[in-house]
Amino acid sequence: MPGEDIVRVEGLNAGYGRFHILFDIDLDVSRGEIFVIVGPNGSGKSTLLKTLFGLTKVYSGRILFEGHDITRMPPHARAKMGLAYLPQVGNVFSELSVAENLKMAGYTLDSSVLDEKIREVLEIFPFLKDKLNAKAKTLSGGQRQLLAMAMALIREPKIFMFDEPTAGLAPKAAQEVVDRILWLRRELGKTVILVEQNAKLALEIGDRAILLVSGRIAFKGKASELLSDKELGKRYLGLKG
Repeated sequence: MPGEDIVRVEGLNAGYGRFHILFDIDLDVSRGEIFVIVGPNGSGKSTLLKTLFGLTKVYSGRILFEGHDITRMPPHARAKMGLAYLPQVGNVFSELSVAENLKMAGYTLDSSVLDEKIREVLEIFPFLKDKLNAKAKTLSGGQRQLLAMAMALIREPKIFMFDEPTAGLAPKAAQEVVDRILWLRRELGKTVILVEQNAKLALEIGDRAILLVSGRIAFKGKASELLSDKELGKRYLGLKG
């Protein structure tokens, strides 16, 4: 179950160059929870996730990970500390085979350790065993998302940050991705930060949530409370009352 804070954001203002996108963001993510970020298009959801991973310009404020200030830390250092960022697109090497993708994910590991990690993820995602020689671009959208999860697992992250993992997927594939996200928390105790355009789907599985509107937090609390808030849901999330 959720425990102490693993991520804390204090007074965060960030964006791209002179384009200020996020304003005065304060939030905390508890260890072992599924923390959901929802909001209308252009509200800053993906920018917030990218900022947590070090891919934007921070004007002011702090980002703490396990109590360490990582605000000015480069992405590769954050990844080494245990943050895994899975963007909506470009999260696998399309021209490489599945086997090569898995090896690339653990390129910093000793070969014997990497081989063991690959065996472990193939047991978790058994469909990959029959796809090892296939190029990643031949996989379905859902299969690519699962491959990206497998690649992240090889590095044993402490927190998974998903950016629109079900976007463009058929309902069955989307549900499989969601089931795997739930499995990461349930079986491995991983912390998940989930950015999703499908607000209903995300809020149904989340513990807590924030609603971003024009780069500012308009709601912060239990995911179930936001899901049941008919006014906010109808105004900002396209949810029917």
